[in-house]
Amino acid sequence: MPTEQRKKVLIVDDDRLMRGILRRNVVLAGYEALLASTGAEALQKIREEIPDLIVVDLVMPDMNGFETCRQIRDNQSTKKTPVIVVSGLQGETDNEKAIASGADVFMTKPVNNEEFIKVVKRFLPSPFKMTP
Repeated sequence: MPTEQRKKVLIVDDDRLMRGILRRNVVLAGYEALLASTGAEALQKIREEIPDLIVVDLVMPDMNGFETCRQIRDNQSTKKTPVIVVSGLQGETDNEKAIASGADVFMTKPVNNEEFIKVVKRFLPSPFKMTP
């Protein structure tokens, strides 16, 4: 008998406060939030559990968001997973470089909560998926 399961959003940001804000938005919209504070941690979580959408910061200590996006796209399991970059970097070249690295959308910090959830819902219209 099929059951409903919440779609998972992986949030990757080294800033604990920002992770909390994004997590709160995702959970209030009905999705399950997975958290990672580094690019390497995000890639490990992806190996354990494939998210339905990934949110990535660009400036992180171990592996920047550009490289994290490239590795997400190189992974067979996540190459088509939507990626939203949320960054304090606001230059035109940062936006272009993020998209070239594999991001689907570039949003600047501080993020507008309503706009953020609109973008999430564009990729994940329902917070639920049916599982066999």
